[in-house]
Amino acid sequence: MKKYRIQEIHGNLYYIFSEDYKERRLAVLRGKMRIKQNEHPSNIPFRNPCCVGDYVQVLEPEFGQAHPVIEEILPRKNMLLRASPEEIHAIGSNLDYAVLIVSLKEPDLRTGFIDRFLISCYNGNVEPVIFFSKCDLLDPSNEDDIYFVRQSLYYLNFVSWVYWDNLTAPSRKNSFDVILEEIGFKKHLKSLSDFLKDFREGTILLAGQSGTGKSTLTNLILGKPLQKTRETSKTTGKGKHTTTTSSLFSVNESLILIDTPGIKEWGLAHLSKKEVYESYPEWKDRIGTCKFRNCEHIPQIEGCKIQEAIKDNLLPAWRKENLDHILQSLDYYERIKPGDYKKPTGRFHNRPF
Repeated sequence: MKKYRIQEIHGNLYYIFSEDYKERRLAVLRGKMRIKQNEHPSNIPFRNPCCVGDYVQVLEPEFGQAHPVIEEILPRKNMLLRASPEEIHAIGSNLDYAVLIVSLKEPDLRTGFIDRFLISCYNGNVEPVIFFSKCDLLDPSNEDDIYFVRQSLYYLNFVSWVYWDNLTAPSRKNSFDVILEEIGFKKHLKSLSDFLKDFREGTILLAGQSGTGKSTLTNLILGKPLQKTRETSKTTGKGKHTTTTSSLFSVNESLILIDTPGIKEWGLAHLSKKEVYESYPEWKDRIGTCKFRNCEHIPQIEGCKIQEAIKDNLLPAWRKENLDHILQSLDYYERIKPGDYKKPTGRFHNRPF
């Protein structure tokens, strides 16, 4: 058997790269491997037992077989997940960094999406990176735009890699600089040129909503336009899908890139409330100090240091609001079990009918 890495997944067909990334082949999965779809503590099945970035052992096709066969998924260094009550979507594995591209304008900044991404990174043991794009579209006279900038700066407190720039015309962000000056922020912020210098090796995954600039950044890293790009919809103000499936690219001998489709929502149905609470870095020093060792950090529990931190307003109001929304979504998920009947309308009801 030979070692390969999964480059793309199309239903039950898998494009795989050789270890040197010079040979690309089409493979199929051994039937017994699909058992792995149900191997998660939440009991929510995986969409697919494999994901882009997986290292696999492959057996050459025998007589009568059209394609080589994936026999084994090798142990993963890490994995980035999002989930609905119905399935877990493994976005990528064996990552050195996961980069979230977030636009400050068109579409407007959504910090709840960022916080969900960071929770997934924390629980998947993936190093997060945030890239704030479309800085040139900000209006220094618009209070909402100033607020968006303040929110983006807050992530410097606990994310090691944060960048700001205009991807289509780097360094053209005069309005952004004006806002920084008006709010009295004088520290140097990293830009696209810094990003391209910082990430020259390893496996880097790019994620985000449609229209934020993922494909544009992919093309800038690759140095050639391999991924299509489209403008933001003028009707909805949201991005249009250009990337339709996750794809792994070999930029050079040391740099591997995974570009992913635009994500509308980052579900966390596979996580418990305790895991969500403990993913917030504002109270990392308090984790493990609760009165009870098995504390679930639920409100009204005596001696919970995390709930005390929340009452002491350790989180800014918008981060607290994001946390509340995430916890409320988990309450909704808990009412839906894998296997529940789903109506054509998208609404659920439990069996028996």
